[in-house]
Amino acid sequence: MKDCPCGSNFPFTDCCAPLIRGTGFPDTAEDLMRSRYTAFTQKNWEYLVITSHPEEKKEMAKLEEDLIRDGVVWKRLEIMDTRAGGQDDSEGQVDFVAHYTREGVEQTLRESSQFYKINGRWVYSRKDSTLPPVPSSPRKKPKTFVRDEAKIGRNDLCPCGSGKKYKKCCG
Repeated sequence: MKDCPCGSNFPFTDCCAPLIRGTGFPDTAEDLMRSRYTAFTQKNWEYLVITSHPEEKKEMAKLEEDLIRDGVVWKRLEIMDTRAGGQDDSEGQVDFVAHYTREGVEQTLRESSQFYKINGRWVYSRKDSTLPPVPSSPRKKPKTFVRDEAKIGRNDLCPCGSGKKYKKCCG
């Protein structure tokens, strides 16, 4: 049997398949996160829309068109942290890193995803999830070091006054 793309080390048929087919429902926010990642790997946009927050379903459907044209191949998912999102919680957060390639270039997506339980079912909220800030300008160059005195080379006379080369004296 083939392992599930979500990285759980369980067979797909026992892991995300029942959730994506609608024969089961995620028990936790992390379960939903993993099943949504698997849906991305399969380009199953219907599941992604169904598991989106009710107020964001139209936005998710529009995003579908961009993702179809994007040429992204999802490689693996790493769950970094979860906060709340258990069976008895009404909301939760899952921090993850998704590894993928776009046009042959390896890339990563880091996100802190927000999930809510509505009518007993977990849903993903895009508007409440956060991506790390992307630098808007190039990194600043480190400040150039300026010496107060001339640099002493290995073969220069030692500044201590011994008359020896610096490398044989204080260097």
